[in-house]
Amino acid sequence: MSEISTSYIITGLIGALLGVGLFSVVRYLLPKRLKSTHQQQRDMIVEKAKARKEQLVAEAKKRADEKLQLMKEELEVSLEDERLSLESLEADFNLQEEFAEHEEERIVKLEATLDVHQKKIQDLQDQLKLHEDEKSQTRIATQERLAGIADCDIQTTKQNIADGVLNDRRLDSQKRIKELVDDLESHSKKGAERVLSRILSRYQPTFVWPKSVNHVEVQNPRLFEALENPANTLIADLGQLSEGVEITLSPAEHEGMPSVIRLGGGYGIYKEAIRLTLEEVLPRGPSQWGKIDKVYQKHVRTIEIQAAKLGKQAVQELRLPNIHEEIQKMVGALNWRTSYRQNQYYHSVEVSRLAGLLAAEMGVDPQVAKRCGLLHDIGKGIDYRIEGSHAVISGDYADRFGEKRLVCDTVMSHHNDLVLDTPLSFVLKSADTLSGARPGARINLEEGYQERLAAMEEAIKTFSGIQKVAIMNGGREVHIGVNHKRIREEDLQEFTAAIARKIEEDVAFPGQIKVLVTRRFEATAVA
Repeated sequence: MSEISTSYIITGLIGALLGVGLFSVVRYLLPKRLKSTHQQQRDMIVEKAKARKEQLVAEAKKRADEKLQLMKEELEVSLEDERLSLESLEADFNLQEEFAEHEEERIVKLEATLDVHQKKIQDLQDQLKLHEDEKSQTRIATQERLAGIADCDIQTTKQNIADGVLNDRRLDSQKRIKELVDDLESHSKKGAERVLSRILSRYQPTFVWPKSVNHVEVQNPRLFEALENPANTLIADLGQLSEGVEITLSPAEHEGMPSVIRLGGGYGIYKEAIRLTLEEVLPRGPSQWGKIDKVYQKHVRTIEIQAAKLGKQAVQELRLPNIHEEIQKMVGALNWRTSYRQNQYYHSVEVSRLAGLLAAEMGVDPQVAKRCGLLHDIGKGIDYRIEGSHAVISGDYADRFGEKRLVCDTVMSHHNDLVLDTPLSFVLKSADTLSGARPGARINLEEGYQERLAAMEEAIKTFSGIQKVAIMNGGREVHIGVNHKRIREEDLQEFTAAIARKIEEDVAFPGQIKVLVTRRFEATAVA
């Protein structure tokens, strides 16, 4: 067993030594062989690359030669075309040069001819001037000779002839203007009548004028006696609360008739609130008359709400956009304001509708016309506390709350407080007149009207220097002419103010009256 093991070990060692030797031999010889193989492969690749390079260079050179030959041929063709084009241009240029030479010769000949003609014209002008000078001298000599024969001045004769021609022309122009004016008035009148006829046939009011109540009847004589008692302050307290409403006690004229508390002037809402307050408080007796503030304020708030609703309703019915709430409230407040017993709220709405119809007939913007019609009398609601015409107050109030300048100016012009000759202004005036003049619109007692006019004229004639008085526009304007020798120019303003104060003191009238005093010197001569 030991001998076998030893032999195995020796055999293994010998095998290991042989393996190591063989590995060393292979390791030495193999890289040389591989290196030689790689060198051969690299040489073959380089040879192939050189051959490929020469082939590519030859192909590129061949392609370049072919391209160069093609470009050379194209260039030769292009040069040939350019040569032909230049030859053509040269031929055209030669023709134009020949034509220019020919034209130059012709122009030289024309210039020579022109010089000859200009010389002839100059000679003729000199001859004409000479003849005109001779003619002028002959005319002057003839005029002087004729003036000597007729024994008159030349300038005077010329002036007389000129005046005669001018007068004849002026007379013809005046006749023609008169004919045109008459024709225009005739056609305008007929056209206006047709328009008004169409308007009245289209407009049909759907309301009945409400009856205004501006008084409170007192059936109990004892209550009326208590009201007249100076110790009782009911009437005075209401007067202070109402800011301008006049409260007048009128005893019964006959037995069995009630006494009356009359209300006048002031703001319509306050006047109606006083009436309702009196109707509510009077039956309670004098013991409850001291507590009227809350009752009065309650009615004021209620009526103001009604006014706002009425204004909004009018704006919605007329389809007018962007009207301020304050203006709507003022329109509604006109429901408690009357003019010749005509309700001013319904009057304003009616004027707005009529103005829209008239504007459509005349080619004016109906929306603007309706807007002017609705706002034209809003100043009547506050004219008791602002001095001036209600038309001016209406325009200022509308301007304050954002209305356009055209609307404000038109509103101011409807009683001629502002002179505005525009179609819109005439539309508003016509609509206002139609609403006030149609049957049943207003109640104007002739007797009271004449008494008021007579009282105004009598008050004016108490002043010295008055020459003539003209009451116009339904008593709203007074035109007065004064003697220029009695009234000095520097005193005219004070004199006018004194007349206005006298009318305020002596005459009872609704609204306001404009006083216009004229002082002028006129000289007249008759030949």
